[in-house]
Amino acid sequence: MSEQKIVGIEEFETRRRHALRDAERNAFESHIPVSYKHDIKNYRAYVDHTRQAPTAESMYDYLYYSITEEKVKKTTFEKRLAAIKKLLKVEYGITFLNNEAYLKETAYLRSLFNKEEFARQKQIKGKKPVDSAQLKEALSLLDARGRAICLVNLITGNRPNEMVALQMRDFDLTSHTVDVYLKKQKTFKTKRLTDEAIQAIKLYIQEYDLKTDDYFVGQIIANQYGKKYRSKHVTERSYLNDLNKWTGLSGYNFRKTLVTDMHEKGADLATIAEQTGHRSLDTISKHYLSVSDKTIDKFLP
Repeated sequence: MSEQKIVGIEEFETRRRHALRDAERNAFESHIPVSYKHDIKNYRAYVDHTRQAPTAESMYDYLYYSITEEKVKKTTFEKRLAAIKKLLKVEYGITFLNNEAYLKETAYLRSLFNKEEFARQKQIKGKKPVDSAQLKEALSLLDARGRAICLVNLITGNRPNEMVALQMRDFDLTSHTVDVYLKKQKTFKTKRLTDEAIQAIKLYIQEYDLKTDDYFVGQIIANQYGKKYRSKHVTERSYLNDLNKWTGLSGYNFRKTLVTDMHEKGADLATIAEQTGHRSLDTISKHYLSVSDKTIDKFLP
């Protein structure tokens, strides 16, 4: 093949890659996350009701109404702001990068949460840890699948997106470990498993004849002939619904319970982070650890 022809092929491939990258970037920039759709729907209803157009001004008006009339939490305010900004950029070409009016308006809106009448809206009541012994007792009453999944979630402290991504290939039952893909950090983390969790996993595998490529959580299809396992990457929402159905708790109740239990048993923050997959020890200290009610009760008169 001549040198000129080789150069021509390389130039063609380069242009093809450039075009592909541009197309993927444009698709990424124009994509509106599913999690924004509810907030966008409410914003559209508001501007229709108040006879406004979808603009920056109507966005500020809606957010002001959200704080002062609807009394939304600050976390909800931030989510609405992000959703509406995305809508205005994608569908109306309105951007806010280095926009002085935007910076001024959002600074004012955020300052409202510092006023006494709106201060309670800054309060964040996170998920609480539960008594692990009582939780394990409740888990013993579940079927093989529910018990195995809940025990793994409790022992690893996995986030919901980490649980639904687990495949059977990630488990090493001999070494008592599971390799978990940490989506936020884009890396795998090896976590420890207890004997109790290992036995539960083995029963789950046996009952549904799970294979290496199967998803750990998967999906159960029930009909008049019984229950059948289906290997599927289920949604986080579907997983959280199952978890709530089984225990009445969320994945973050499990995560906080693990952190609290390890801390009360004397584990330092680095050891806790090694199991939970936290990148920042400060995050564990600030958002997961607090003086327990039981500790306070011991000192009350």
